[in-house]
Amino acid sequence: MDLNGKRILIVDDEEDLCEILQYNLSNEGYQTEIAHSAEEAMKRPLGNIDLVLLDVMMGPMSGFKFADKLRKDLKLDIPVIFLTAKDTENDILTGFSLGADDYISKPFSVNELTARVKAVLKDRIPIKSIINPFFNLMGLIWIQFVKD
Repeated sequence: MDLNGKRILIVDDEEDLCEILQYNLSNEGYQTEIAHSAEEAMKRPLGNIDLVLLDVMMGPMSGFKFADKLRKDLKLDIPVIFLTAKDTENDILTGFSLGADDYISKPFSVNELTARVKAVLKDRIPIKSIINPFFNLMGLIWIQFVKD
C-alpha cells in the first residue's frame, strides 16, 4: 500500500509541536492539516482524513471527547493516535477504550511517531481494494458512489 499522500489531521493546542509534526510528516510524503482545538477539528470535513494525531488535554473539548464523537456521533472509523502527556495506565486504557489505534506519551521521538503512523496506516486496508478485485474476478459490475 502506498502511504504517500495520505491525509493526516494534527489536533493539538501546542502550535510549535504542530509545526514540527507537520514539517516531519510532510517530508515523509504525507499531506497534513492542523487544528489547534477539537472544536476547530470538528468544523473540518473529516471524511477525507486517513489518520488523526490527537492531543488529550485541550479545552473546552478534550481529545478523549473528540475521539468519542468521531466514533459515536459522526460514525467515522478514522484511525486515531493519541499524543499526550497523560500517561497513567488509566489514561492509556481510556484512550484504547475510545477506539485509539495507538497511544504515545509526550515527550516522544519524531522518528518513533513516524514509524507508528506508518504502521497504523499499513494496518488499514481500504475495503474497496479488497472488494473491487473480487467483483472484477466474478464478472460483476461494481458501482462506487462518491460523495462530493
